[in-house]
Amino acid sequence: MQHQANPMELKSDGAEYRVVDLAKIVRLFWRRRFVILTCAIAGAVLAAIAAFLIHPAYDATVRLMPPQAKESLLASLSSSRNEGDLYLGLVNSRTVTDDVIDHQNLREYFHTTKPSELRRRLGQMAKISVDKDQFLTVTVRSNQPETSLRIANEFPEALSRLNDANALADARHRWQYYKGPLDQEKVNLAEAEEQLRMAQQKTGIVLPEAQAQLGLAAIAALKQQIMSRQEQLAALETSSTNQNPQVIQLKSQIGSLSGQLSRLQAQNGGAGTSASKAATPALTLEVERRAREVKYHQTLFEILSRQYENAKVDESYSPPVQLIDRAVLPDEKSWPPRKMFYLIGFFVGMLLGIFFVWMRAYRPLHYIREQLRDIPAAVPPATRI
Repeated sequence: MQHQANPMELKSDGAEYRVVDLAKIVRLFWRRRFVILTCAIAGAVLAAIAAFLIHPAYDATVRLMPPQAKESLLASLSSSRNEGDLYLGLVNSRTVTDDVIDHQNLREYFHTTKPSELRRRLGQMAKISVDKDQFLTVTVRSNQPETSLRIANEFPEALSRLNDANALADARHRWQYYKGPLDQEKVNLAEAEEQLRMAQQKTGIVLPEAQAQLGLAAIAALKQQIMSRQEQLAALETSSTNQNPQVIQLKSQIGSLSGQLSRLQAQNGGAGTSASKAATPALTLEVERRAREVKYHQTLFEILSRQYENAKVDESYSPPVQLIDRAVLPDEKSWPPRKMFYLIGFFVGMLLGIFFVWMRAYRPLHYIREQLRDIPAAVPPATRI
């Protein structure tokens, strides 16, 4: 029996090639277009049924701006990193995740008490990202819109509590750091004040510069009065005797003023005399040194006190988390995307229809069986003994 070649097959020199006739395939698909369309519609219907059977999910989104960190631990971190990336890491931290789980009582919602499982499931529900404007976006997806709303709005609260805890710890560390030097400086200031008091009692000088100026002014005034009396006395002596009452009175006044001048010069270390310039620094040096020490410790004490008070004030303050968009109750389903399901079902059904038409038209397995049936069986010659 002569074998007729299949139109899709060519033989040349013992080699077999399969040639695809595109025009014939297109005509075949066009003739079976109703079958292909029926399969596509069936796929779309099955996809629609699956979309309705899948439990819907709802998305709640909250958008917030990272707080402006003060000069603290967070500020030192954000100086080398972007603030959005920094707070993205904070929101994704285990501390914030556990805080959200505790405040929203998600153990009952997830029906488990295993911490790692709780964090994993919450991580699957919440998607956290940073946009180009460095705003944090937290999107929570769940089967109930109320649950999505509660969990989404809890993330800014948890971040705010973490920020407060960090600011409190940083401020407490700083005021504890200043407390020790402040207490020590208070003791040093008291000791310097006591040493100044003892130096003042020892030298009799309270304010060296002011006291010296007042002493010199008083001495100059006394000298001027003495010179005035001496001039009057000289004028009287030219015309009167020593028994003149005015002469006697002027001599008495000059003697009294000279005594006051001597006592004042003695109290001021000989001020107003030729030795005063050498004696005054020696007397006031110790008092001035003690006064400088008191001023130094007083200035240092004021600086430390100011830093300490600022740390105490910072303990009660932390930069707030600024909400841009608070999450609202979602009124539309975010999953499943039914239109996408319809399109996918339609195209999958169409591909299956095309495959079905192709198999029915060419039946490769059936064709191979026919080819094997047409090959004559090779019978070896009988062996004679």
